[in-house]
Amino acid sequence: MSKVKRIVLTSPVMWPAVGSIVLFVMICMISGGVRLNVLSAAAKLCVFTMLLGIAQMIVVTSGRGAIDISQKYILTLTAYISCELMQYNILLGIIVAVIVGMICGLINSCVNQFLNIHAMITTMATGYLYYTIILLISNKVSNSPNSSFVKFTNASFLGFNTMTIIVVAVAAALFFVLYKTKYGMNLHASGQKRDAARLAGIDVKKTVIIAFVINGGLCGLAGVLNAAYCGGANQDLGTTYFLPSIAACFVGGTNAGGGRSNIIAVCLGAFMMTLMSTFLNAAKISIGGQRLIQGVFIVLLLVAATRTPKNK
Repeated sequence: MSKVKRIVLTSPVMWPAVGSIVLFVMICMISGGVRLNVLSAAAKLCVFTMLLGIAQMIVVTSGRGAIDISQKYILTLTAYISCELMQYNILLGIIVAVIVGMICGLINSCVNQFLNIHAMITTMATGYLYYTIILLISNKVSNSPNSSFVKFTNASFLGFNTMTIIVVAVAAALFFVLYKTKYGMNLHASGQKRDAARLAGIDVKKTVIIAFVINGGLCGLAGVLNAAYCGGANQDLGTTYFLPSIAACFVGGTNAGGGRSNIIAVCLGAFMMTLMSTFLNAAKISIGGQRLIQGVFIVLLLVAATRTPKNK
């Protein structure tokens, strides 16, 4: 029994997995029966939270309490860009949107690293800059997605939605990068202690900058897919997924102080947060109430993450 308890308490995958099961049971109780379509719908809906959650995980892993507040604005900005450019060419819209997201991540990282401003303050400031751009262009560019791309994102292959397949493939590629390459080793070492990593010969600035750039690219991809799914871009497009993605990041065992991550657990965390939203909607809780509950949940996660023996 003690061995089982030890596995439950130490495995970052266990908590979001158990949470998902509990929430699914609660949804079934409210709806009056077992509904397996809830799971397939959640797998489709969680892709945006999953992309933002993985992106946030990479930034947080870089250390020194880093977190990206500008994610929702990057997602929204790239959604508008993809909608406009996809009127001419679908591939062009996807590529440019992802590149713009990466540029936003590069701006964030340069301000953070070269001006030595904390990542939270940096991304809060740049987030307002990106939102200003959104306000300026929102009435001047198309906010309607390409119909062919919409059909593609809503299609299924072997019973799985194409967006889900894309995001799983992206997660698998990042799993290899983070845990099987030198860069991944450098990122985790930098997150554990930047001064020690620097003394070990790691280019910490470059490592952190790349982390932010990857984060921006993932936000750009999320913007492309989300615009297609939601039927177009709007000024508050990224708000819905921002809090759940932060929760997914930390419920997935990401160390708030940096240096430790688990991409599989974060993906499960995103799935769990989507089921939580489904449950709150089924319980007919208002949007404001849902965000309050999610906010309290994130605070509790942060408290738990910063009070573990390892973090002390």
